Amino acid sequence: MRRAEPSDASVPLTRLRTRAHAVVASLDRATDHDRSKLMALGLIPGAELLLLQRFPSYVVQVGYTQLALDRETASVIDVRPP
Repeated sequence: MRRAEPSDASVPLTRLRTRAHAVVASLDRATDHDRSKLMALGLIPGAELLLLQRFPSYVVQVGYTQLALDRETASVIDVRPP
């Protein structure tokens, strides 16, 4: 499977502000295991997300699904503006 190249404008999810919309640019820095779990939950390159909360955990909404992520996991998800 070919991985998408991260865009020059991509940043880690942890750099977003609360209520910011973004598009998943890549999951290349995630381990294979974590990448598989995130993709199964809908966090795939090209998916639009909304960051709902940053503390105590990162909460993102992808479609009708809300996911709570620890900082380490959120930091390997590269996003870009929609």
